Amino acid sequence: MINCIDISTWNTNVNYRAVKSDGVVAAILRAGYGREVSQIDSQFETHYSGCRDAGLKIGIYWYSYADSVADAEQEARACLAILNGRAIDMPVYFDMEEAWQTSLGMSTLTAMAERFCETIKAGGYRAGVYSNLNWFYNYLDYDYLKSRYSIWLAQWSGSYSLDCDIWQNSETGDIDGINGNCDTNVIINRDVISDGGAPVDLEPFNPKPTEETNVQEVQSWLNENFNAELDVDGIYGRLTNAALVRALQTVLNRDFSANLDVDGVFGKQTKKSIVNLERGAYGDYVRVLQGFLICHGYDTGGFDGDFGGRTESAVKTFQSVRGLYVDGIAGRNTFEELANS
Repeated sequence: MINCIDISTWNTNVNYRAVKSDGVVAAILRAGYGREVSQIDSQFETHYSGCRDAGLKIGIYWYSYADSVADAEQEARACLAILNGRAIDMPVYFDMEEAWQTSLGMSTLTAMAERFCETIKAGGYRAGVYSNLNWFYNYLDYDYLKSRYSIWLAQWSGSYSLDCDIWQNSETGDIDGINGNCDTNVIINRDVISDGGAPVDLEPFNPKPTEETNVQEVQSWLNENFNAELDVDGIYGRLTNAALVRALQTVLNRDFSANLDVDGVFGKQTKKSIVNLERGAYGDYVRVLQGFLICHGYDTGGFDGDFGGRTESAVKTFQSVRGLYVDGIAGRNTFEELANS
């Protein structure tokens, strides 16, 4: 049951009352990005007043470009300055997803999220962390953050794999009142909307996170077919990543006579050996691609080696999110980004 959207500068001329009439009860608005008040989202004031007038509950997110704990605090202070004490109904979320930030490491990134959230709380608001499944598995201390703040999980698939308050299930939602596609969400924990104001009537939505995630299916396949010897734990970490790269190298050697060292490192020679994959392809090469996409939290429509429409859509979404040329074809740059991020 879609009951929440998130919108930003990319969403203009919104008919907020039509959005509400389509069953949406809440909107999470981007207040801005970076460390300066001047980096306010160009549509924030319009979205805030429009949502208020339509009776939509409001949450906030701040897109981070922070490179240190101190910088994360500056971002929080900029966000607070823009909010300027105005009423909101949901937490302020720290949006962490820039690929270059992952080089800072889990300890620093978690400390950055904590500093942002504590600064927001000191400013009188509730706080939370937004990120995708890969980040929560590999770059943030999910358990630590979840014990202290609200969790907003981005996982564009048919189910969610981590306990969360809000699940962002798609970036291609079709909502009345929105021109084009928009991000859609399901509020899992209705307590994420504060008790103040009129009561919020949410339709029950209580599915549990999948017990055996698609990542576990990928790990089992790697063990059975490539002697990976992985723990089938559903965690996409360094060992699973290296096993996928080794599987890729093995398939390239077998099917395309690539003559690569099967070392689990996606380097120049492996990139050079990549053969474009596109819709209609079938086999282990496609399964390796699907494995990478699944481990990054994308819905490929199955782990079956069939490059169909859902896999093509996952490739396009990944390319768009990572700033690659969007054509739905998995070539050298797409595989490099999948393997090394």
